[in-house]
Amino acid sequence: MSLPDNLNLNFASHLSDIASAECLNHHPVASSLCPDPVEGTLAALRDPIDYPAMTDAIVPGDTVAIAVDPNTPHVSSILSAVLQLLQPTEAAGVSVVIGDEASASTIQAIETVVGDAAEVKIHHPSDRESLRFLGPDALANPMYLNRFLVDADFVLPITSGRCGDLDRQHDLYGFFPDFSDAASRLRLLAPPKDALTDTADPNEPALILGAQLILCVTSSETGDAAEIVAGTASAIRKHLQETRHVPGSQSPTSLVVASLDGCQQQQTWHNAARAAAAAARRAESGGTIVLWTNISDAPSGSLLQIGDESAELATSSETLAEDEFPSWDPTLIPAETLRKLVQDYRILLRSALEPEATESLGIGAIQSGEELTQLTRSFAACSVLRAASFCGATHNWPETSLS
Repeated sequence: MSLPDNLNLNFASHLSDIASAECLNHHPVASSLCPDPVEGTLAALRDPIDYPAMTDAIVPGDTVAIAVDPNTPHVSSILSAVLQLLQPTEAAGVSVVIGDEASASTIQAIETVVGDAAEVKIHHPSDRESLRFLGPDALANPMYLNRFLVDADFVLPITSGRCGDLDRQHDLYGFFPDFSDAASRLRLLAPPKDALTDTADPNEPALILGAQLILCVTSSETGDAAEIVAGTASAIRKHLQETRHVPGSQSPTSLVVASLDGCQQQQTWHNAARAAAAAARRAESGGTIVLWTNISDAPSGSLLQIGDESAELATSSETLAEDEFPSWDPTLIPAETLRKLVQDYRILLRSALEPEATESLGIGAIQSGEELTQLTRSFAACSVLRAASFCGATHNWPETSLS
């Protein structure tokens, strides 16, 4: 199967291929496309909600760290606006720390925008030298975060505004586990059965860091920036709740089509797993989920074990020194999510891969608009989730989010 070299995806051209008698469209946030992400960012940071202008919070000589969720729509343009605001602040140094989901094209775009204005670092959760002890969490487990974030005088996270994070009470700052150590990530994937995880404050890492301001970007149905807003965690949480789109029909359907609208950064197994988890919440038990993507990376690592229910994906048999962290398999989180879902739903994937690459995982293949039409004729009703990776939560931990 071959797709165009440009892997950006806009599912609008395939809406007419859906032949179900009833088609329900779901959108995560009731907001329109942002006409200018740069100007939108400048306006948001000059007048945040419940917080002074960003430049007023930085004094000459401060070190600044920008924590970047690479899945944020128009992330490089938004980052360029942040750096523009920082120029006259006389900060002693600026670090741009990118989450480890960043694709090669996203990293290149960010490095081009940053130039000599800041130091660009990719987060590595197993690299002891890049981590700093933050403190114990509510269960007395040690928390480590990227050292550039811990050492900075002022930290600004650039995050994707996902309504699923409101439901799951996830950290809206995006610090944890995105910029944490591998051991913490493994604990979250497989917590002790008697752990009282609900008592933990998701904002605890931000509180310890002293971080208060968030730059939050919601997605349109095309995967572009919709609304750009800055403010405190409580202000952002309230704002997202108030602007949330509630569909006219809450009834689940036996077919859900979830597309990864957006740039190449969205075409990943991580985002496919997020889209599938979001679709599952709209699907009837045992229903069919179609993931419409331009994924071109063949499944690897833990993804190859999706079809093996007995495989312990979130374990490590390494013998480590006291100051070492286990190696981190970046496919663990999507593998855990997808393995549970393929047991409960029929999942079909449209991608740039040959069908054989996914069928061994228990995931079927769909390759064209004609096949989509043929499939949807068999269902009286169909739900459609555009930019579906933004419709769920940032992290779908199996024990909490998919139970």
